[in-house]
Amino acid sequence: MGRGATAAGLCDSCQHARAVVSGKGSVFLMCELSRTDSRFRKYPPLPVLRCPGWAETEAAATDADRSA
Repeated sequence: MGRGATAAGLCDSCQHARAVVSGKGSVFLMCELSRTDSRFRKYPPLPVLRCPGWAETEAAATDADRSA
């Protein structure tokens, strides 16, 4: 998603996070899990440090494999 390494915490590497750009150009992270599970906030306060729904993106997993 092209965000900073730790700006959003776990959301930076979560497959459920989606960047939403407002009409004024502000960028917000939306949690896709909020659509089907009320435990998750649509726009969580950042940085997210713990999340039961976190699932690593393929890109993050690939980056981790390269640095190992």
